[in-house]
Amino acid sequence: METNFIGIINSYCQLNAFSLCLSYLLNVYRFTSDFEFISVLGKGGYGAVFKVKEKLLDMDYAVKIVSASDSEKALREVKTLSDLQHENIVRYYHCWIEDSKVQQEFLKKKLKRYVFSPLYLFIKMELCNSTLKQWIKVMNENEVQYSQRGADSLPIAKQIVTGVAYIHNNNLIHRDLKPDNIMFGKDGKVKIGDFGLITIDQSEELMERTKDIGTETYMAPEQNTSRYDRKVDMFALGLIFFELLWKMSLGHERSVVSHL
Repeated sequence: METNFIGIINSYCQLNAFSLCLSYLLNVYRFTSDFEFISVLGKGGYGAVFKVKEKLLDMDYAVKIVSASDSEKALREVKTLSDLQHENIVRYYHCWIEDSKVQQEFLKKKLKRYVFSPLYLFIKMELCNSTLKQWIKVMNENEVQYSQRGADSLPIAKQIVTGVAYIHNNNLIHRDLKPDNIMFGKDGKVKIGDFGLITIDQSEELMERTKDIGTETYMAPEQNTSRYDRKVDMFALGLIFFELLWKMSLGHERSVVSHL
């Protein structure tokens, strides 16, 4: 996969050898020179997301760092985010590539576990204030009355549906909808993010797809097979809406709901 990643870079350079190669060289250590680290927002096998301040603009952003071994997934997310423009979709700004000479030291300091790679892809995105998972946690801890919780949940649910409808209208399936991947922007609006598992849905018939893709708790039963369509996102939405309205303190309770 790393070889393919380098091949992609070489292809880009061949298209415009001077400007693109020069741009790549100038951006080699861009992250540590142009951005000030603030905090770790999330991490996993796919990569890590950091809250940073861009020094020149004095503005905060989210930057996802992905190793070259995950390049196919990362580039799919970048391509999707650059094509999707909607108020309920996390805004993408741009991406760049850096080598690991400096970045591996940064990652060592900030992450207990990280994947070494000779190249890293950096994705600069809109910074969101919180996630739907955090919102649900607050609702559960404060034991908000059902009537009030329902009233607060309705506008959130409407925005999630609007965002998912936009994704589906662009012939795409998200495949990993869950409270962790639904956020609230600085403007208070719902933002759907994490498009690393997105796939095309252009056929009216069930297409052959990769099975067992997604987060198990929110996966539709048909995702355990290789034939499914955009309806798998609707299944996940149903579970998310259930969590919006009712307190489920245990993972077992979510599992029971998903198998109803």
